[in-house]
Amino acid sequence: MKILWLSNKILSDKDTGNTGTWLDAMAHRLVATGEIELCNVAIGAVRVPTRQDTGPIHQWIVSAAATGRDGLPPEQIVAGIIKVVNDVAPEIVHVWGVEEYWGLLKARGLIHTRALLEIQGLKEPCSRVFAGGLTIQERLACIGIKEIIKRRSIASGRRAFEKWIRFEHEIIAGHGFITTQSPWVEAWVRVSNASARIFHTELALREPFYSAKSWRPQNAPTIFCSAAYPVPYKGIHDAVRAVALLKRHFPNARLRIAGRLQIRGIRHDGYIAWVNRLAASLHVSEQIEWLGPLSATDIVTELQNCSVMLMPSHCETYSVALAEALYLGVPVVCAHTGGTAWLARDEESALFFSPGDKAMCAYQLERVLTDQGLAEMLSNKGRAIAVVRNHPEAVVKNQLGIYRQVIATRVGC
Repeated sequence: MKILWLSNKILSDKDTGNTGTWLDAMAHRLVATGEIELCNVAIGAVRVPTRQDTGPIHQWIVSAAATGRDGLPPEQIVAGIIKVVNDVAPEIVHVWGVEEYWGLLKARGLIHTRALLEIQGLKEPCSRVFAGGLTIQERLACIGIKEIIKRRSIASGRRAFEKWIRFEHEIIAGHGFITTQSPWVEAWVRVSNASARIFHTELALREPFYSAKSWRPQNAPTIFCSAAYPVPYKGIHDAVRAVALLKRHFPNARLRIAGRLQIRGIRHDGYIAWVNRLAASLHVSEQIEWLGPLSATDIVTELQNCSVMLMPSHCETYSVALAEALYLGVPVVCAHTGGTAWLARDEESALFFSPGDKAMCAYQLERVLTDQGLAEMLSNKGRAIAVVRNHPEAVVKNQLGIYRQVIATRVGC
């Protein structure tokens, strides 16, 4: 089968610690089956469409240009993408996500090849919690030099999400085949497209997680947390506030935060700068360690050495970070959102709290840290579910099956 991906990730053999890691893992496993001839079009720092293959995968990079009022990039970029699609002549165009303009090409009839839309994230539900529960005063305090120069703020970030909602609906409505990872995502999809044929899929994890040893109880009260982007709905400030409460009983508690969050100079994000000041005001700066972007191997090490993994995000459609922790059997304390509630069950494979509830978050963390029996129960049940759900061969087999069903369907493509 010849499949062409339209994605936000330049596929590579290198683990850079950036977001979209599941795409590399899935791509290489699909190609390894010998049943897929895979091509990929992604956005990157180029002026003209550039061929940049990675191993047996044919890949084209197109310019990262701003989209217009119609949601599309300049005409020459669109023309370049369409040319690649026509030249490759794939059996399926696999559109990864609704966060970018890829899906509009199919929805507006610019691409005639049958397409499969994969839901990665949804901006509409995220826009409703974009500020992460911050007060107006706190949001204003997040405006720094970077925000002033670029005329950006939490409010403008939320408005950007809101402006994209109509395109998100258009993309979903314009596809007959859609894959989702949870019933919650499917419910949101059905709002825009009740007639689409929906497939359930899981995500392949990176190889170091499959080959790693499972978690074992740790003595030090170390909490691991991560965020792909410095945006308040990821809940880093909630994690800091919870650790401040936890410090009363665990003065040596450590919060280790992974992600490309702390950047020096004028590029330093105003929200993260405010989180630093928040930590100082709560006297927990010394309890927090900012790790920067980590490779899969580094994350495995962090998870194996922590006592509990904390997921404080206010909105997640899936959460690869949570899936990775569960696969290693790490006890998890997690904000209850649509995607996370699918990956784990409260009091069985994770302990949940309402997004933004620092008191309940701290309480759940304390339960894990003080009750080894509970920690081991969460570990065993979480891993037992994850090793089945994210089993690499099962994930790939399911994806191949979806491709075959789409190809075999003659209508609604």
